[in-house]
Order: sequence, then structure tokens, then C-alpha cells
Amino acid sequence: MPFFHYLNDLSDITDITWNDRKRLGPLDKASQAIMRGASAFTSKQKETFAAYVSGLNACSFCYGTHAAVAENFGVSATLMESLVADIDTAPVEEKEKPLFHYLKKLTLSPARLTQQDADKVFAAGWKEQDLQDVILIGCLFNFYNRLLDGHGIKGNPAIFHYAGAHLHQRGYSVPWFIGAIKSFLWKRKFKILRAFEANN
Repeated sequence: MPFFHYLNDLSDITDITWNDRKRLGPLDKASQAIMRGASAFTSKQKETFAAYVSGLNACSFCYGTHAAVAENFGVSATLMESLVADIDTAPVEEKEKPLFHYLKKLTLSPARLTQQDADKVFAAGWKEQDLQDVILIGCLFNFYNRLLDGHGIKGNPAIFHYAGAHLHQRGYSVPWFIGAIKSFLWKRKFKILRAFEANN
């Protein structure tokens, strides 16, 4: 169970951000720009990066959710598991492997990043803007991983399925009038989650 009284076993990240819109509301716009904005990377690749970082951090909620989003974009669960286990043997393009190595170091030992790490990315054919895009995804999900784990939200298969479908279809934008329809959305989410649990 989560550590805060306003959260429960069906809570997700929106319950945290809705509870503190003044400070956390801007994250929605930033997330949409980073994860769905113009880039050399597809949404499929970006979600794979997000799930990979979350897998390195063993963040149950974010890994489960973004592996589900990536799966909706056509990424297999076994690919995600392979990447977390060993980048070099994972079935991804050789050109992408320096990016995952950079993300791994950025996540687990950021102070040890060197020019050589960046140069390996550039030698694979990526531009500085591409590396910055990857860094932003890494930073965003390291933040989200700590946010979810800090509040004690772990998620479950029903939530991962629900959130994976929602983010795949609608992205990260949240309407300005979210407060007015929060109760309606919670009831709808509760109904969908319970239906999923009953059928699985």
C-alpha cells in the first residue's frame, strides 16, 4: 500500500500530480514535449528508453507501465527484459546500443560520464540533439521513478494495462480543467481496472 493517506492500491502518478497541481502540473506539459515532441526518435523508441531506465531502477510502477506502453507500440516484453539484463546481447540495432549504455551510466553512475561516452554515441551516427533527447528522457524517468517509489506506489498488472493503453493513445497531456472532472475519471478508471482484474 502507498505511504500517503490520499493514495490507495489503485493509485497512479496522476493521483500524486493532481494532489499538487501548482508544483507538479507543469510536468504534464514537459513530459508531452519530451516523450511526444519532434525528435529523431519515434514514440516507440522513447517509450523503450523510459521503460529501460525504470527497469534499471527497479521501479515497479514505471517499468510496468512503460513496458506496457512500449508493447502497445510493438516492443516485446522479452526485448525489454533482455535490455535490462545485458545491452550488448539484446536484440536491438547496434546503432542504438551506445544510447542505452549512456542511459545506464546516466542512471546508475552519472558522475562517471565522460566525453568518451558521448563520443561513442556520436560515432554511431547520432547528433548532439539526439543525445540531449535521450538525456531528457533519462532525467525525466529517474525523477518519476523516485516520485512513485517515494510515495510507495507499486502498481499492478491492471494499472499497467490501463496506463499503457492510455499513454499509447493519448500521450502525456492533461487538460486544464482536470480538477472539474477528476471524480468522473477516477470512477471510470476504477471500473476499467476492476473489469480487467475480473477477466485476468
